Amino acid sequence: MTSTTKRILVFRVGELGDTLIALPSLHALRKAFPDAHISFLGNVDSNSKNVTAQQTIPASGLIDEWLSYSVNGAGWRSLQSLSLLKSLRKGHFNTLVYLAPRLRKPKDVRRDLLFFRMAGIKEVIGHHGLNMPIKPAAEPLPEAEHELDHLIYRLSLSGVEVPTDARIDLELTLREKEAAGSWLREEVKNIERRVLVGFGPGSKWPSKIWPEERFQDVGQRLIRDYDIYPIIFGGPEDRALADRLIKNWKSGSAAAGVLTPREAAAALSHCALYVGNDTGTMHLAAAVNTPCVAIMAALDWPGRWVPYGPGHVVLRRSIPCEGCLLKICDKEGMRCLKMIEVDDVIQACHQILSCRIEVATQR
Repeated sequence: MTSTTKRILVFRVGELGDTLIALPSLHALRKAFPDAHISFLGNVDSNSKNVTAQQTIPASGLIDEWLSYSVNGAGWRSLQSLSLLKSLRKGHFNTLVYLAPRLRKPKDVRRDLLFFRMAGIKEVIGHHGLNMPIKPAAEPLPEAEHELDHLIYRLSLSGVEVPTDARIDLELTLREKEAAGSWLREEVKNIERRVLVGFGPGSKWPSKIWPEERFQDVGQRLIRDYDIYPIIFGGPEDRALADRLIKNWKSGSAAAGVLTPREAAAALSHCALYVGNDTGTMHLAAAVNTPCVAIMAALDWPGRWVPYGPGHVVLRRSIPCEGCLLKICDKEGMRCLKMIEVDDVIQACHQILSCRIEVATQR
């Protein structure tokens, strides 16, 4: 493909983690179409404080224009709104890059593509190869292709040259790094001699939240055994949980709701380890090469949303109801998560921390 396409509309829904996973695809698009005007269309839930793509993606170089539509609790149905259709027609887009999630139902894909065609967009990239493997009737779910690799694969099917060594490049600015460094120096005394560990105990999906008392136990043991300094990341909704944990630990700081997502990434780059739930914070940590101990429910296909890259430890238990995709586990009482014990997490943390501390000592 060449850069003859001048006005491109990228369609990608979701929140922080979904945006981060799409970043390598966006970099590939900009490389393939260096002179194109690229607009990004995402969803905004007016009933929640979700992190938008504009707050996550590098401010310059990739996206020229930001567009959004409100879901208002109605899901993607509001995509059919007349006002959005009119707005897209005025944009005179001639190419759609369709980066909808892999689990998008075929009827919804057809509806979306019809909508964008009504907006005057004739060429589509990224809509082939969406199908997930069929769930076996009585066997554990097989490993699935990572969502990041899946998006890149879909672009390649449309002739876009894609990287063979994809990574999530946030292109953090000097200002963002300095803001994170300043906050850390204010919060952590003698920071140069401390082992920082990032925690992500929250999630917008209740079915992904490992019990609070277990995070409390993990933090206490890591403080005792490694003299770590815990930093809790997340959004404003995680602040009360962060304050409770820090009070019980008698140590730590809460970055939740204080740092922007990109500043949080810069702060996570100073951490020896991230330990927490399957959240956008986990993907931020992986993006800055901080090793993760990921505590993952079995609600999705194994491998699909794990932290991207080497050096991470994923804790996940396979059970008969895995792949349920339930936001609230009202059938099994979150059995898959509760099967992951405190000792499992401590052992994984030890595996990472002992290596990193040994390397730091040798420097």
